[in-house]
Amino acid sequence: MIYHVNRATMKATATPEQIEAALESWRIQGRSNPAIKSFIVGRDHGGDYAYSSVFVVEGIDGLFEYLTHPTTYQTDHLGLHLVERLEIFDVSDDDDPELNAKIQELHRRRNELNPEVAGMLADVPAYTGSGVDN
Repeated sequence: MIYHVNRATMKATATPEQIEAALESWRIQGRSNPAIKSFIVGRDHGGDYAYSSVFVVEGIDGLFEYLTHPTTYQTDHLGLHLVERLEIFDVSDDDDPELNAKIQELHRRRNELNPEVAGMLADVPAYTGSGVDN
């Protein structure tokens, strides 16, 4: 299993309505993407971020299906311009020593397939995560 984690803090200019729409978009991903086995969206506690989502997928193919699903791209278009700080990473119980390289490659491939989203990620003031050179 792979746990795909998004942690975000919104810009001070983001309205409560915009923030709720972005959070609901994460929930829509969880409910509508068949690659997602379970998910949670909510406040981030114990860290330097305001909100987080965790999407559970089966293996590398499930992760790529999640990353390239239309609802994932819809969330990107809806929310990335609202984000001040963003961290994206993946956690897995798979002991494949090449898994990290495979995950990084999926994120890079996703960004190559959708340069507009890659540009939106690049515009986030503080972004760290999979598929980018940090």
